[in-house]
Amino acid sequence: MAVIAPERPELPERPSRRERWKRRRRGKADQPGKAGKARRPRRRGRPGTGRPGRPKRTPIRRRVLRRLGRLVGHRPVWRKPKPPLRLLPQATKVSAVGLVVVLAPGGTVLGRVVRLLVVVAAALLVLRAQRGGAPRRRARLATAVGLVDVAAGFGIGLPHAGADGLSLRSMAGVILAVVGLPLLLAGILAYARTVRRWLRLPVLVASAVAGAVLLPPIVSGVAAVNPPPVLLDKLDPGDKGFVYDDVELHTSDGVLLRGWYIPSRNSAAVVLAPDAGMTRSNVLPQAALLAEHGYGVLLYDPRGTGRSEGDAMDLGWTGERDIYAGVKFLAHHYGVRRSKIGVIGLGRGGEAAMAASAHDGRIRAVVAEGVGRRSPGDTLRIPGTPTGWLQRVTENVEYATAAVLRGSLPPRSLRHDIRAMRPHKLLLVAERGQIRAGQLYRRTAPGTVTLWKLPDIPSLQAYATRIAAWEDQVIGFLQKNLRPRQVPMSS
Repeated sequence: MAVIAPERPELPERPSRRERWKRRRRGKADQPGKAGKARRPRRRGRPGTGRPGRPKRTPIRRRVLRRLGRLVGHRPVWRKPKPPLRLLPQATKVSAVGLVVVLAPGGTVLGRVVRLLVVVAAALLVLRAQRGGAPRRRARLATAVGLVDVAAGFGIGLPHAGADGLSLRSMAGVILAVVGLPLLLAGILAYARTVRRWLRLPVLVASAVAGAVLLPPIVSGVAAVNPPPVLLDKLDPGDKGFVYDDVELHTSDGVLLRGWYIPSRNSAAVVLAPDAGMTRSNVLPQAALLAEHGYGVLLYDPRGTGRSEGDAMDLGWTGERDIYAGVKFLAHHYGVRRSKIGVIGLGRGGEAAMAASAHDGRIRAVVAEGVGRRSPGDTLRIPGTPTGWLQRVTENVEYATAAVLRGSLPPRSLRHDIRAMRPHKLLLVAERGQIRAGQLYRRTAPGTVTLWKLPDIPSLQAYATRIAAWEDQVIGFLQKNLRPRQVPMSS
């Protein structure tokens, strides 16, 4: 027997959204759910104006805007609010192109290709994460992209613009700085809007403090690994009246260095190591004075500067390899005795000379001028004070940034190298701002270190301001420790 299902009553057709809106606008009384409600009467406007009456208690701001709208003929239209950081994709693309241009020079071909692939892959990942992302995620991405742009722009672009002028790399760096700083601030503000109201002010204050403390050392670390190129001057030892040879040095890691060698007349020789950002031309006056006393002098361009190959670094972490190559050249030279080799270094060259002397027994005497701090172990800490904490944090951040970008760990502390120098001797020339570091290094090994204090002399200006005193101190120190053969001074 067939079962007949009861017929379902027909439901009234649901009006469309526009129809419902029209009914609410007209105030229909027959709208479903509102039957029996009386229609609210309209207020009449002013007689003779033809304008509808204004509702009661309308804010004055709305009334002023309405009046202005009527005068101009503009009707207010609701628009969808624009999402925050709407230019983030465009800024990311500009940043990727700028980073490719800034990071392309330097290194081997394989290294350039790897850097290019890393930048492109990171940009694609950021662009993909931005699509449909929550406001907090977009704010974090904007902050990260802005931080990278600021570090590359201020650490690479602006120094290269000051040294090279308006080159392609410097212009790309300036664009990164211009794009990155507003993007970083916008990302922080957008992130503050995503947290609770009572947390917004602490988030902004913490971001400002972190930026003031961490951003400068990060920029310094980036600038130390990517210094601008330094060109060699036209002046050479021949202009000073000395006979010299153009030499080439090969380091243990395969870097080719170029320099000059003034032959020795007293069987002793000295390696003259310039500071970071200098070439052999900058230490030519000191070399001329040493050559007048009969010393053989080897001047070279540090790696990445002048006519030497390799990658330069302002922190000088690989400078001892250059000194090893120079000492090896002098030890195999026919006019120099192996027991009479010394090293004179300025700035980072002096730090590298101290590190080289700790591992190379052929170096009998070291003169280091303008020595500071080279690694986190050399931080001059004042325990229990905000100054000591701040110094420790900023220097560790700078060294960590340089280590990550360089792909190598920082060297050992200079105090460790000074202890390992025994029984060889060290003369520290401490100028303005370096007295405290010199005293610390002298206390490390009192029998090894001799400290010459010049508190009123700017850094690396001892020879330029006090030639006679520099000659007495340095030449006397070399004669005492190297014991060269007595020869008449050349005019």
